Amino acid sequence: MEGLPAALQSIYDEVHGREEVRPTLDELRPAWAAHLARARQQIRDLHVEDEGESLYLGRLSPGCQACKAGTWDCIFVTVACNLDCAFCYSPSAVPRDYAGSQMGSTPAEIAANHDRTCITGIAFTGGEPFLRPERLFEWIAWFTAHCPDRYYWVYTNGLLASPDRLERLAALGVDEVRFNLAASGYDHPGVLENLSAAAGCLPTVTVEIPAIPEHRDRVLAGLADWCARGVRFLNLHELIYEPGTNSASLPGARQDLVTPDGHRSAINPASRELTLAVMRRVQDEGLPLSVNDCSLQSKLRQLRGRRRCLSPLTAEPHETLVDGTLLESYCAFRGDELIIFGRQSLAGMRRRYPDHRIVRLARTAPLSVRDRGRWVAFEFPEVASLP
Repeated sequence: MEGLPAALQSIYDEVHGREEVRPTLDELRPAWAAHLARARQQIRDLHVEDEGESLYLGRLSPGCQACKAGTWDCIFVTVACNLDCAFCYSPSAVPRDYAGSQMGSTPAEIAANHDRTCITGIAFTGGEPFLRPERLFEWIAWFTAHCPDRYYWVYTNGLLASPDRLERLAALGVDEVRFNLAASGYDHPGVLENLSAAAGCLPTVTVEIPAIPEHRDRVLAGLADWCARGVRFLNLHELIYEPGTNSASLPGARQDLVTPDGHRSAINPASRELTLAVMRRVQDEGLPLSVNDCSLQSKLRQLRGRRRCLSPLTAEPHETLVDGTLLESYCAFRGDELIIFGRQSLAGMRRRYPDHRIVRLARTAPLSVRDRGRWVAFEFPEVASLP
């Protein structure tokens, strides 16, 4: 666009210089609506919340509640792992010994940013966090001492989650441990023993796995045993094929998608049938197990909540959070003169600078303090519509 100052021209080019990529999320909504209708028909005690984006049987752990609201932070103890799962969607480009979260690199920095947001839950993950047990214990001890009002949980594949380590987690105040049993084939004897040990010393034990359609029989076969060992929550993730990770080359049915911030990915639509089959088995056998459908829709709601949660850290003083996902601002310009301001100043700026053009700008609210978001709007409002 001609006549724009250089700073505005770069924003204009970012917004208008992209190719349209399909399918959009709007085009995928009918398939989700059909899944929701089937779930309502088949699962009599199904909970449907958040305008149909959250489905679960039983109840949600406090960790899942924080996750769905976007008010949790995931701290990586390491990215290294003792396994190399084909379905893993941890980024392969991240240094293996990276530690930190999207809110900082040290416990003190992370906690200071937490205090400026609405964080209620903190998870520790990897890779496999028990590959760095002393760092795991040290960081948990720091957080539980300085932030005792949070809900804490740890992710693991279970191979290194020995009873003595689990007891140490309990002593440090960890509320929940989540086992990815898919990583070891669902019935690894050593992992199942560690699962039982966890149930004996920690308040909550969860199995969290991707819903891989080809593993249907193994998942269904394990449900009763997991319950007998003390598991009370099961999180089933819709299978995601994430670029730059092992999962990108995993075989299976695919439905491509592009999120509003431009991220390209794919899901396996058959995951939803496995989730319903698990809920039916739990329902029919009366198993004491809560099942959470951790779907794409649920994750997108989580990301919207996270954008809102982080906005006190990522928004500029002149920006306003709109619809929980966008940071909106305005710019008055004439020649090379730029005046950036917020929505609340529109009326005054129009009167004060009648010869300036005004443009509305919006970027996606970042998901990390290290991210700037993505410019998605560059619009010239009609003068008649301005206050």
